[in-house]
Amino acid sequence: MKTNTLFILFIFVCNIVFSQENLDSKITKDSTAIVKDSAIAKVTPHKWSIDIGTGISNGTRPYSDGYYKSINNQLFNGFIFNNYMVGVKYNFSEIVGVKMDVAFDRFINSKETKSKPFEVAQYRTSIQAVFNLNSFIKSVNYVSRFNLLFRGGLHLAILKPIAADYNNKVSNGDNYAGVVIGITPTVRISKKTSIFFDVSSYSNYGQNLTWNGKHSEVSNNTEGHMYSATFGLSFALDK
Repeated sequence: MKTNTLFILFIFVCNIVFSQENLDSKITKDSTAIVKDSAIAKVTPHKWSIDIGTGISNGTRPYSDGYYKSINNQLFNGFIFNNYMVGVKYNFSEIVGVKMDVAFDRFINSKETKSKPFEVAQYRTSIQAVFNLNSFIKSVNYVSRFNLLFRGGLHLAILKPIAADYNNKVSNGDNYAGVVIGITPTVRISKKTSIFFDVSSYSNYGQNLTWNGKHSEVSNNTEGHMYSATFGLSFALDK
């Protein structure tokens, strides 16, 4: 009886020791994870970064009769790159920042359409507030490698027709301003480098030229719209 009691006591003690070891192991793993998360948090919210990207852009309206750029049954007009941008971003916190960029767009008719020939260039700059939407997604936080950014702000642009054999007399150009909003998913691939994909919508006010470079035939048509889809790399400038 005494032997059985000692055996049961031995099993009980072993069970307590084993459970304690498992608990210590779990605490150690959790502590390591916290340290890793803490390390990520220290390198993720960079103050300054620079964005470099290229992609496509398309003016959707207005166009003169007989001119257009869109290609039927082709997503984003066949992915012909005609957009280039460089931007600088400053983060006030993990959630809010500000971005300023400059960009160039080249609009030309596609040979796959029956549009009359045209070619115009657009130079634009914008200043935008940037919000990290990770803080609103329960399953993702701001220290994640993936970040979903929402942007909104104002832009200024110059539209200049390009002279060609089919269009010797061109306008001096058009200046206008507008509102831009966009969504930018980013994925961090190293401590200081991220890949981004940006989709933006631009509403122009005071645009007197059509996207094919002609003066609008409608006297009160002073509005325009375009979209862009850009991908590229973002580099942190902090040490």
